[in-house]
Amino acid sequence: MKFNILKAEIDNEIKKLESLTDEAKGLYNKKASNINIRAGGSILHDFYTGVENIFHIIASNIDERIPAGMSWHVELLNQMTLDIEEVRSAVISRETARSLEEYLRFRYLFRKRYGFDLDWMSIKKLYKKDA
Repeated sequence: MKFNILKAEIDNEIKKLESLTDEAKGLYNKKASNINIRAGGSILHDFYTGVENIFHIIASNIDERIPAGMSWHVELLNQMTLDIEEVRSAVISRETARSLEEYLRFRYLFRKRYGFDLDWMSIKKLYKKDA
């Protein structure tokens, strides 16, 4: 029963990520404008938040350990690359984690800067990147 709930929660996050992908496709070919830059940044922010939500579900319910402290976001990402004996195999590869680190850094940047300070080409580059 517990795993059915976990699966449903993860499936729900995946559906939200798919919706973000559709939004990103609609924005990708648009010209740089303050609104498009802010919207693009918001979509990237939401993307990593959704990925991290999935990792958090796994960490809290399967690993039974959620990192804490100043660098918990990076630690959680790294935790998902671990093959934990008798618990679970790695959720993502090291290569995927390195790719996701770029989205994590962007999310931090998005939270700390004004929207008009974001770079449209950097946003589009992350849209095009395979995580």
